[in-house]
Amino acid sequence: MLAAGGVFGFAGVASAGTNGQQIEFYDQRGDVYSVYLYGTNQNGQTVAGCFNTPNTANYLSGWWWKGDVRITWYPQSGCGGTAIEPSPETFTIPVSQASDWYTIYDL
Repeated sequence: MLAAGGVFGFAGVASAGTNGQQIEFYDQRGDVYSVYLYGTNQNGQTVAGCFNTPNTANYLSGWWWKGDVRITWYPQSGCGGTAIEPSPETFTIPVSQASDWYTIYDL
């Protein structure tokens, strides 16, 4: 689900789990209502987007990521409010794995 926020390019379609992963954001803190992702998609393009995360497990489908992806957590939908510490954090998303989903947990 794409919410307000800048988008540089778009994610496009990739073969399942062979050239990037979709991200599941898991809000174990219970106070993250949106996340801003910035990184590289399956085509090697720099992309960014803000995603609302109203649930504990949030599947950010339709966007494929690989390599270093920076995530910033926000206390309001639409990436509103002051970023929650200790974000932003950078995660390295594998090009391929058994699943289509790479899970990122907040701290």
